[in-house]
Formats: sequence, structure tokens, C-alpha cells
Amino acid sequence: MLPDEVAYSCFQQHVDRLCFLIVATPCSDREIDVERLHLRTQAMQLFPEKMHLYDWIYESRFRRLREQFRNSSNSLDA
Repeated sequence: MLPDEVAYSCFQQHVDRLCFLIVATPCSDREIDVERLHLRTQAMQLFPEKMHLYDWIYESRFRRLREQFRNSSNSLDA
């Protein structure tokens, strides 16, 4: 694998982990927000020119999962 492919694979594993935390664990909203911000920082380091895509794809996915699987009053604002 090329270094970019390895970086993206690692990033995607973190995305999958965060989705799992949102959907299938009793983690607090605060813990999920910390993980989400960590993932956003990782994305900024790996793909700084593509942050608009990160927001469009991943942040909307996290928001949708929270709305669907958690109390709808929860917020993604950390």
C-alpha cells in the first residue's frame, strides 16, 4: 500500500470506530465529541485541502447517526 492509502485506511478505521461509538455504546455525548474532534484534527493533518468534503460527508454522517440512534436533543457542538 502507498503511504496515502495507509493514512486513509487508518483514518477510515477511526471513522468506523466513531460510528460504532455513536450507534452501539453507552458513551456519553462528551466522549463522542472528544473522539469526533480528534478525528477532525486527524483529517486536517492528513487532508487539509479536503476539509470541505470532510464536513460534507463525515460530519453530516455523525449528525445523522446521533439523530437516529441517540436522544434528539443532543448536539454536535463541542
